[in-house]
Amino acid sequence: MKADSGRSYSAFGLTVRSGLDLPELPRWEGSVGTEADVTIAVGAVDCPELATADDGMVERAGRAEYYLRYGLVDVAIREGNEIVIDPAGDVPHEILRHVVLGPAFNHLLHQRGHFVLHASVVEIDGVAVAFLGDSGQGKTTTATAFLLEGYRVLSDDAATVVSGETGPAVRAGYPAIKLGPEVVDRFDVPVGEPQRIGDARERHFYPLPHGQPSAPVPLDRVYVLEDADRLEITRTNPNREIMNLIENTYTAGLLRDDATAISNFDRCSDLASAVAVKRLRRPRDLDELPRLVGRVVDDLAAPC
Repeated sequence: MKADSGRSYSAFGLTVRSGLDLPELPRWEGSVGTEADVTIAVGAVDCPELATADDGMVERAGRAEYYLRYGLVDVAIREGNEIVIDPAGDVPHEILRHVVLGPAFNHLLHQRGHFVLHASVVEIDGVAVAFLGDSGQGKTTTATAFLLEGYRVLSDDAATVVSGETGPAVRAGYPAIKLGPEVVDRFDVPVGEPQRIGDARERHFYPLPHGQPSAPVPLDRVYVLEDADRLEITRTNPNREIMNLIENTYTAGLLRDDATAISNFDRCSDLASAVAVKRLRRPRDLDELPRLVGRVVDDLAAPC
């Protein structure tokens, strides 16, 4: 992988050479002939099995090759160092960037051995706070509530957990979030026309108005989002905390072999030992979001 064409960036602690313009990422001043950690190209993706894959994903040769389908975009992720995107027709560039820097890069990080959680993350008083949950559970909406109160959003939908100087930390991700029309309307967020990614409902892309830190941010708290009639934050037993992390591993569906599953269990166990994992139960009411923000901030300040 030689840096002799395309554009050079830094992302997720890696150097990237891309044939696709990624203006959200900081530039990397790699000279000609300098190797990049990852290359991104636009080209043909040949994977007939994608047409019949239930979840739009195919895994080949163990962890060496993944193939994804997001609507009109097919993606190949290979060996933890290559992403190829194959758009069918005139796909908006914004969607291509989201697919590359979201699902594609998250699977590539998994190939490289990184620990990626299905979470949105905000920064509060210098520490990272992660909100876990399935798709549709309100991770992005919760992160947006903190953004509107002046806090920084570190990542939307996925969190890369690394070993920091003092314990677990989170790397900042793609510097934009996807908002549903109801959130945009309720909080009058200035966005463009909504886009549809794959079969998902339409979302608005909102570039984050703040810079992203280049260094990992220490992870202080993990909240598992749950629906409830009233707002409350509670602890659960240690085994349940570990299972919550396992269930919300971004690539949980790829933990098929024993060695990979054991490694992920160990990571989840270590994280649960180092960071408080709590249940954040709340009504799905947009008007309650400011109160939720206040409750989380108070909880962070209180002893675990």
